[in-house]
Amino acid sequence: MLSSKLKSMCQVAVAVTIALGCANAKAEQAVAQRATTSPADPGARSGAPAQRPAVTPTHLVIFLHGLQGSGSAMAPFGTSWQKILGATKFVSPDAPFRHRGGGREWFDVDDQVLRPDRIAGARQAFDDLLREIVEREGFENDLDKVAFVGVSQGAIMGLDAVASGRWKVGALVSFAGLLPLPPKASANQTAVLLLHGGADRRIPAAASVAAADQLKSAGFDVTLEVVPGVGHTISSEEAAKALRFLAEQFAS
Repeated sequence: MLSSKLKSMCQVAVAVTIALGCANAKAEQAVAQRATTSPADPGARSGAPAQRPAVTPTHLVIFLHGLQGSGSAMAPFGTSWQKILGATKFVSPDAPFRHRGGGREWFDVDDQVLRPDRIAGARQAFDDLLREIVEREGFENDLDKVAFVGVSQGAIMGLDAVASGRWKVGALVSFAGLLPLPPKASANQTAVLLLHGGADRRIPAAASVAAADQLKSAGFDVTLEVVPGVGHTISSEEAAKALRFLAEQFAS
């Protein structure tokens, strides 16, 4: 059993070696346009709230963009989802590091190689940024009311944050991501939704299938959905599934 899982993980790692260097800002711009036509909040670049609900927020959603993207590319989801999630604060920060080809990145992939040590090395900057946001928004003592929503490289960091046990948030949505390192946390309270396009050639859907198996084995509450015909992006169908998942989690 273990050897077959390791083999599967190796196959996924080989497949994403080139993929991680291919995701770019154009894909994220298309994602944002599908989410809503409303302009992004210019304050999102520094991690400022994407939207401010009219009432005191009861939940916090932090968006984690992909490679060479920016917080502003994910911020329109907050505009669209606000109607359903109501008293929720949405924050869409830029990743800590500048990519030499433009945009931002959560960890370095300049040589197009997925190396776990680079992800582990990026944890401090990730944690510092998210801790600042959580504390600023007043949720440091209510992490169960916080959700991470990541795509591609942002999803990788979100999955690592939860699986390592560093962030015991209430919910995590991963679009087209993968789990870079084996889970260390066990029976964590975080509910996880893994969404992946069946036609994704950059990070194959097998990555989310493997992640689901590992997380379930560690005791996580995991839902996996592979959507046929969808590539390395966030389809409207996937966005709707994510919104429904968050609404259910926030209502419980």
